[in-house]
Amino acid sequence: MRYPVTNMVFEGGGVLGIAYLGVLDYLYSQGVFQNVKRVAGTSAGAITACVSSFNLPFNEIKAIADSLDYRKVPQSKAHSDLKHIPAPIKHEIDKLFGDVNSIYRIVKNYGWYSTDYFYHWLQEQIANQFDSKKKKPPYTFRDFQNTDIHRSNRTFKDLYIIGTNISYKTSKVFSYETTPDMEVAEAVRISMSIPLFFEAVKTTDPAITAETKVNVFCDGGVMDNYPINTFDYPRFNETKHYGFNVNTLGARFKSKVKYSEITNILSYIKNLNLALTQIQQDIYNHSPYDQARSIVIDTKDVSSTDFNISPHDATYNFLYSQGYLAAKGFYRQ
Repeated sequence: MRYPVTNMVFEGGGVLGIAYLGVLDYLYSQGVFQNVKRVAGTSAGAITACVSSFNLPFNEIKAIADSLDYRKVPQSKAHSDLKHIPAPIKHEIDKLFGDVNSIYRIVKNYGWYSTDYFYHWLQEQIANQFDSKKKKPPYTFRDFQNTDIHRSNRTFKDLYIIGTNISYKTSKVFSYETTPDMEVAEAVRISMSIPLFFEAVKTTDPAITAETKVNVFCDGGVMDNYPINTFDYPRFNETKHYGFNVNTLGARFKSKVKYSEITNILSYIKNLNLALTQIQQDIYNHSPYDQARSIVIDTKDVSSTDFNISPHDATYNFLYSQGYLAAKGFYRQ
């Protein structure tokens, strides 16, 4: 028996998140996603949750997703502290030590790559959903609830973004209920900031931390890569079965445990992060109720951090197709 879906959850997975477009394509075609009221996600899943929360037709969601230049996402631009170094001197330093910008960034901001390109891209996509004459950016979770300032007065789906507060060693849910005055683009930026791969987010913003001490945030996947239990609390449980919300549907990726050769700092960081999430996979494997409400996508050997991809190339088409087929298979089993 399939219950009506009112909550949708997306797992983290880097560029594998392209497969979620295929999932959404199928769910829209079957009239499923149109009835979803709430969306949650971690990392790549947070991006999907954010864009799908706009409550747009599928073709518009896909157009937004396809406007992201994946090759620019891991950005190794000059750190602001190093911009005063003359180019010839910086060139000689690079020859001695490698990419000095990235080395400095990982020491200063705890991540090899900048997330500025992605952050500004998402800010633009969000701004396009609002009437700037009624309110200027940035736009917060509170703004996502205010239909009066939305273009066409369109109602958004309730949005829940998962991050990790390294300072407190805890998972953090960003939402209208918990952080109403937090910028949504900043929440998603935090959620997709893979530890050491992307720079961490350091903030004293009271809208996020409710205190003046510096808090350091990173990828929500460190502690909750698949937040399938987000809506299992009583206030969301429209149909409760053994403590699980049967009106929740999740989308995630098939786990692959295999040998990986580690040859440099980036491959070390990638495999370290995969190891961190393995315990979460073990928990999922022992939860038949979570398995029963999950679309599982087999992405074969595509790497979650292979950003050398563009819309409609072979890898993009493969991931999209795998997502569509996984959703179709879920509803036909």
